[in-house]
Amino acid sequence: MEALIRKAEEKLRKTLKRGAGGTKYFGTMRRGETAELHQDLNSSEVPRQRSAVKRIIASITMGRDVSMLFVDVVKLGQTTNLELKKLVYLYILNMARLQPDKALLAVNTFLQDCSNTSPLVRGLAVRTMLCIRVDDVLEYTLEPLRRAVVDSDPYVRKTAAIGLGKLFHHNMDLFYDQKFANELIKLLKDPNPSVSGNAAAIVAEVNDYGPLVIEMKVEWMNRMLLQLAECNEWGQQYILEVLATYRPQEQEAAEELVSRVISRLNHTNPAVVMGGIKVIANVANKCDPNSVERFTSRINSAILTLAHSDAETVFVLCKNIHALLVIFPNIMRSNLDAFYVRFNDPTYVKLEKLYLLLKLVTPSTAPDVIKEFTEYSTEVDQRFVEEVVRTIASLAIKVESVAPECADLLMQLVELRPELLPEVITAAKNIVRKYPELLLLDPLIKDFGADNVVEEEAKVSLIWMLGEYCDYVENGDAILQRFIDSLMSHETSVQLAVLSAVIKMFIREPQKMQPTLNSVLETITQQSTDPDVRDRAFAYWRLLSKGIGVSSMKAIVHGQTPPLTWTTLLAMP
Repeated sequence: MEALIRKAEEKLRKTLKRGAGGTKYFGTMRRGETAELHQDLNSSEVPRQRSAVKRIIASITMGRDVSMLFVDVVKLGQTTNLELKKLVYLYILNMARLQPDKALLAVNTFLQDCSNTSPLVRGLAVRTMLCIRVDDVLEYTLEPLRRAVVDSDPYVRKTAAIGLGKLFHHNMDLFYDQKFANELIKLLKDPNPSVSGNAAAIVAEVNDYGPLVIEMKVEWMNRMLLQLAECNEWGQQYILEVLATYRPQEQEAAEELVSRVISRLNHTNPAVVMGGIKVIANVANKCDPNSVERFTSRINSAILTLAHSDAETVFVLCKNIHALLVIFPNIMRSNLDAFYVRFNDPTYVKLEKLYLLLKLVTPSTAPDVIKEFTEYSTEVDQRFVEEVVRTIASLAIKVESVAPECADLLMQLVELRPELLPEVITAAKNIVRKYPELLLLDPLIKDFGADNVVEEEAKVSLIWMLGEYCDYVENGDAILQRFIDSLMSHETSVQLAVLSAVIKMFIREPQKMQPTLNSVLETITQQSTDPDVRDRAFAYWRLLSKGIGVSSMKAIVHGQTPPLTWTTLLAMP
């Protein structure tokens, strides 16, 4: 076995030696190597100079101090060899971060290269100067950057666009004072698609982070639309982002914009597709209703395609559909199956799909959704199944016709998975708030021991149902009495729930509940240290001591409650 290992190591060593590449420069630094590097840098042979700079960069990577060679390396910036020049610029960038005071020594080299006949060298010089991020160097970059904006070569102009973004993030005040926003607009209207795409990316950043917004104009929009199909996918994404800020005032202009953007919905890149949808959504209010209906079908098809993408894309898609439903209410209504949860979906995608199904469901599709929820109840992900239980209650509140089926499904779930009892109790409480005839409290107590739950939210829900419907539950008074006897050992929310339940029962049966109410009020006001519980008990006590009457007390306790909807239920903690 050892012989095989040695043989494999020897083979690996030979392989690395044959294709070592840059690894040979990362050896241990020898004594006198600095003097050797100094000689190589001042040599007239380009290979020796190139090898020396590579060794120096390797030393920087390994954390060694090679700042004493800065002048020797900077002198090599005058070379005509492009590879060596790139290495020199890389060295200057690293040293500028470590020793900003030395960066000024290289400025003259950069300024000369900005006027070089080669566009690669001009672009490299502009890009490197703006990457240094040293305030003393920044003032020297302004004029070369202006010249790069109007350079004859598109590569240099493309580099200038990115340089404007670097300048904006490094010194926003200087960007606006020197009116570089106007230079950015020149690049946005550039006839080269790559330049225009890069400029659009910077415009999007300036609009997002800057105090001023570069507003889109019609002449810019037309030129960008012409270049849209010629850009690469990332350029298209940024151009669409900028086009989304355009707000046409006339219906004809809005529909023209949509007609020229809608082809992007067939793109293979999800970002381009979502960018196209964003542009259409932003101008839909200016379009004819018939046109909007046509757009909706195209958007619907694009979303169906994206729904089968990777998990991250599906998550973003689900988040955006909530906003799209405000503009296109009929979107995806007949294609709910595209957002059915798959067994291999991550939990965060499952939850988003669950919320989206609830939002898209209609009375006609509700039975199919209930069947899906039944399947989801067998999932092993406890967090997801708990959300399914809550969503079933929300579905019952949203679609009245399937409320009995939802109630039956909750009972099936708690029978199949007893650990879901606390969530089922809370869900049953939410259902009974809208449909009192669907009270599930009695079977939950008899068959599943709901009165013995220990979870705080479940106890609050149970006590609320006891306070409202104690007369319809066998031994309901005795169950509530158990909570009263151990009142001060429960959480604050449970104490408040017990107090409210006792008040409600007192309103229904004043004579019978008078002693119990007095006992509860006395216990809370004397023993509770929580101001919320204690002050509410004092409030009830003062109301009763004023002799306002049971009918007036009922109006105060029950009051005017807003109607329960599935949206308010989802918003509850």
